[in-house]
Amino acid sequence: MGKQTSRAQRLRLGLEETTRALAAARAGFDETADRDLLEYYLYEISALRAKHTYLLRQMKNLEKEEGP
Repeated sequence: MGKQTSRAQRLRLGLEETTRALAAARAGFDETADRDLLEYYLYEISALRAKHTYLLRQMKNLEKEEGP
């Protein structure tokens, strides 16, 4: 169980970091008018959303493995 707990902790930490990075990318997008930077932030936001979705899916799978 210790191994899964550490995995759960790593996933939670990854989710927290990804959430902060996503907020920073959205703030950067909102604060710029440069076309190149807008494109960059759109790409970064898209990538971070995909990472966040992946981490959430991993957390759900871990919860299923641990059972009730």
